[in-house]
Amino acid sequence: MVSPISSKKSIEDLENQLLKKNKSLNEKYLELETLLDLTNTINSLDDLNELFFNVLTLSSSIINSSKGIVLIKNDVSNIFDTVSSFNIEEENIKKQIFNTRSGFLKKLNKEKKSFIVTSKDDFNHELFDSKKALTSPILYNNKLVGAIILFDKESRDGIINFEKNDLKLLEAISIQTSIAFQNVKLLESLKKSNKLNENIMSSITTGIVEINLFGEIEFTNKEALRLLKKDENEVIGNHFFIIFEKNNLLIDLIQKVESEQKRIFESEFNLKSKSKNISINLSCSPVFDEGKSFSGIVIAMDDLSKINKVKSTFKKYVSKNIVDKLLENENSLNLGGEESEITILFSDIRGFTSMSEKLSPKQIVKLLNKYFQSMIDVVFKFNGTLDKIVGDELMVLYGVPLKNENDTENAIKTAIEMFKSLDKFNSKIVKDGFEPFKIGIGINKGKAVSGNIGSEQQMNYTVIGDTINLGARLCSHAKSGEILISKYVKKSLTDDYKFKEISPIQVKGKSKPIDVWVYKHK
Repeated sequence: MVSPISSKKSIEDLENQLLKKNKSLNEKYLELETLLDLTNTINSLDDLNELFFNVLTLSSSIINSSKGIVLIKNDVSNIFDTVSSFNIEEENIKKQIFNTRSGFLKKLNKEKKSFIVTSKDDFNHELFDSKKALTSPILYNNKLVGAIILFDKESRDGIINFEKNDLKLLEAISIQTSIAFQNVKLLESLKKSNKLNENIMSSITTGIVEINLFGEIEFTNKEALRLLKKDENEVIGNHFFIIFEKNNLLIDLIQKVESEQKRIFESEFNLKSKSKNISINLSCSPVFDEGKSFSGIVIAMDDLSKINKVKSTFKKYVSKNIVDKLLENENSLNLGGEESEITILFSDIRGFTSMSEKLSPKQIVKLLNKYFQSMIDVVFKFNGTLDKIVGDELMVLYGVPLKNENDTENAIKTAIEMFKSLDKFNSKIVKDGFEPFKIGIGINKGKAVSGNIGSEQQMNYTVIGDTINLGARLCSHAKSGEILISKYVKKSLTDDYKFKEISPIQVKGKSKPIDVWVYKHK
């Protein structure tokens, strides 16, 4: 006869087993649910950078790895570049060269399946401060084009070994990543081969007119109708001879495209629309069917009067470089940023507060406007981007949004000419009884994040980062008539510029003094 105590213990053991089984099933369910979410996510992406970032972060989350990288084969060499990283110092990544000649990539290229990386696989674990690694291939047409590498599986007891289940999970992730990678590559190829159609679909504010083989207009959008000053029922089905009867030159261009089957572009074309002439950028392009036979013509018309009005308005408030960048690509209006190397120039007026106390508000505004005009003319002369004016301070960018190999030198030229322009400005205001302006300038160079900061309703194109902060500190330490530069700027300059090294300065936010060089005007 089974005792009540023994029977109770058996029930408790059974309950414990069921709880463990239930917990294990819940964990498996969670893993599968997460894997399904990841699959849905990566298959919905059409940007490779976003794809790899999501793959890395989500796979790290599923497998509980503390860090990882994604490698993709370079298009022009056998080197595999790091396209995404998680919790790994950038300097450590740069020290490791990845290729299929040796090490874990050689094995991955040969076997094309996931495996746990060991020391004999010639992976520099010390470089990544890791003891355990797991890798899986990214394939394209059954060729190795990349790899996902995860480091250091975490647990409550610390770093533990990767298991077979981890291999299976990463293998499943890499298969889905390979499929998504191929889809994106095919999409990119499709976009290139259909560039004209893509441009037409994306140019919402462009007037579009489609003409078939018989010369009849089959399609037109609202912008084209607005430019032509016609209704849709007047245009659709009619021959282009009738629609463009007042535009003999346009008719000649259409006939030329029809005979030569080549695209023609005319900038600032004079379109006659009833009693009004409109300046447009005109594009006449042949269209071909799947059999590569000529099937019609597409006309695209951009209203320059509207674009020029927008440009001229914005350029009164921000730099020409920023306006052009924003107008050339509608994606530039999205929130977000990217890291790049820039040169930053700060300039402000010395003793402006005490000077302004002696003047009326109208006098201050009038003087500042004239001063800023003379300074900004110099900025634009050397292709600088005016980021902002704060009080009596100017913040000028070089390298964003447009990059030039002479960005740093242009910043130096700007600063030197600012003093020359200031001399001319001062000579005029002194004659009117005002005190001369005195300025100091600071210039720094380095990595910074540039882009649109703010909200969807109100955003500002600017730069952020330690490089900017140091540039501002240099400006605040510069005395009247001085240009202070950092060692990063000095390295980019020739000896033609008369900068002299001075004693290091202590700036806010830096534990050690900063090496600086100075240029003194006069």
